[in-house]
Amino acid sequence: MVFVLLVSDRRYLFGEDVARERERLAAVERAFDARSQNALTEVGVSTGWRCWEVGAGRGSIARWLSGIVGSGGEVLATDLSDRWFDPATTGIRWLRHDVANDPLPGDRFDLVHARFLLEHLADPGSVIARIADALRPGGVLVLEDSAGLGVNITPATGVLDRFLPAWDRAGRAVGWNPTYGRELMSDLRMAGLREPQGHQYRQLAAGGSSWTHVIGGIRRLEAQLIEQGVTHEQLTLVLRCLEDSTNLIVGPPITIAWAWRG
Repeated sequence: MVFVLLVSDRRYLFGEDVARERERLAAVERAFDARSQNALTEVGVSTGWRCWEVGAGRGSIARWLSGIVGSGGEVLATDLSDRWFDPATTGIRWLRHDVANDPLPGDRFDLVHARFLLEHLADPGSVIARIADALRPGGVLVLEDSAGLGVNITPATGVLDRFLPAWDRAGRAVGWNPTYGRELMSDLRMAGLREPQGHQYRQLAAGGSSWTHVIGGIRRLEAQLIEQGVTHEQLTLVLRCLEDSTNLIVGPPITIAWAWRG
């Protein structure tokens, strides 16, 4: 799925429609924040921790972390742009930062977290190795990424049969790897981190507002989808399927994985 701020050379690859992007990012938070919070709780985030939220977007996870770590902790939120982030929350430090190229913004973090970011980078494995260096010994890196584009709709429909491969190709044409989540565990190990583990899950919901983040991502790729042979009529049918509340939908798989610095 196309979830995060897709950026290259500090610009959006998928357009500059502020209202639509704000809506899509809010939908991402509604769909995934609870899963992210559960994973962060599972790794033990607690009072006094120093945390780095990479690719902070609107900042919902950074704000949640700030409430967990309290006044004795620290939350650093970074992204290429502050256009979506509200830095007003006490306890959060915001920094404009390119995680693939800029020097590390600090070290000895207890936790580093990134959601739907690495799948958009040219060399995610090297970025994992870089940000792992920001952890203190015993610190934990938690990553979340898409692990495929499989979508199941009930009642069954053939509208996705040709669309899903074209969706994959369109994403890759703009530098998005929609299956990168399958590689997270091995890349964590390759970075020298220990005890990689995690979960993979799929969202289940009726068609409609629960899929706003997917619908927004597909619309951002409309030009690329047309280049890959999807007709306007086919695209309209796909979006109608996702919006139809009588459909039951199982979304693409997501991987949440983490590992510790030795």
